[in-house]
Amino acid sequence: MRFRRPNVTESSTSKSVDPSDLQGLRRRRFLGRYVVGLVVILLGISMWYADNCWVSADGIIAGELAPVTPISQARVKRLDAHCLDYVTRGQVIARLENEFTLEASAQQIQQLRLELARAVSDIEVAAKEADAAESYHAAQVAVLAQMRKVFKSESSLRDEDYVADLVFQKAKADMDKAEADTAAADFVTKTKLEDKKRAEESVKLLTDRLASFQSSPELMGAYDLVAPKAGYLTECSAQVGQVVNTTTKLYEVFNPLDAFAVAFMSPNDAIRVKGGDRVEMTVGGVPGKIKAEVVGFYPELSGLPTALTRYFWEQEKWAQFEPVRLNFVDLTEDQRRHLKASAQISISLWRRPTRGFLGQVGRIVAFVGSIGNLGLSDAPHE
Repeated sequence: MRFRRPNVTESSTSKSVDPSDLQGLRRRRFLGRYVVGLVVILLGISMWYADNCWVSADGIIAGELAPVTPISQARVKRLDAHCLDYVTRGQVIARLENEFTLEASAQQIQQLRLELARAVSDIEVAAKEADAAESYHAAQVAVLAQMRKVFKSESSLRDEDYVADLVFQKAKADMDKAEADTAAADFVTKTKLEDKKRAEESVKLLTDRLASFQSSPELMGAYDLVAPKAGYLTECSAQVGQVVNTTTKLYEVFNPLDAFAVAFMSPNDAIRVKGGDRVEMTVGGVPGKIKAEVVGFYPELSGLPTALTRYFWEQEKWAQFEPVRLNFVDLTEDQRRHLKASAQISISLWRRPTRGFLGQVGRIVAFVGSIGNLGLSDAPHE
């Protein structure tokens, strides 16, 4: 059963439409669609241009970071430098000690010094004995010379029968005894000189051993930790009272002169970049744009800094990015001074599109034509 509103006629429900208003409405629809189409086209062109003509990537500042590690197990007793301090090569940055080794080394040093003192005393004794032996040998040489003269004189007198043969034999025996005593004195002298030489060598050996012992951090149990090169201290983990071993990394030294950049590109962008390409980058905390040159791609993640390698493997991103090394070009002193390890960077590089430009233009023209046809179909007709 149909219900109708009372007092409502068919003529009252219909509205009269002015043809000019209808034509304006169609024109506005046409213009609106055309503008929307142009906006879509411009957006498509800009996205295509950005995707095909510009290569962009993010990354970090890296460098030849020199680790500072203990050379033996010890306790950190004092810190002479702190994180982000600039240090020079060989500068003391910490003092480490091992209490047990210190006690043992003190006893060992005392023993070595006692042996050294005994060796020095042996030198003095050997020197005096050698001097005495030389004096005795000199006296025996003089006696031998005198006995030879006596023997020569007695021999001449015996030939002329002025002395008995017994006197001649005594002179000969005295000369033989003087020769034997001289030979014995010479042997004693050489022996004492050798004893003196051995004592001197023993003193030298003990002196070198003591110096070597005192200069060995492992044996002494106390040593200064020094910077391996000039730069800024980073990755600081040293704390006073901390017990560390040879595998503990207390600091890393970052020198801006050794700095480079590592950018992480998508595989699609990486194939369009080659060694020697120049890029522009912005670095966090560094004023102005920085120019850099592509050196090459890391064939494996082992070439990356340790922290980055661990991140890539933990996040399973080795297939999503390709690390690229970049060397800085024409850095100013102010820019180099502001470089910090692990600072974030952004790079950009214009490259020729990989797909044919004319083909893209053709697709855009066809799209514009379809938009135009769509608009013309709705355009007002006379």
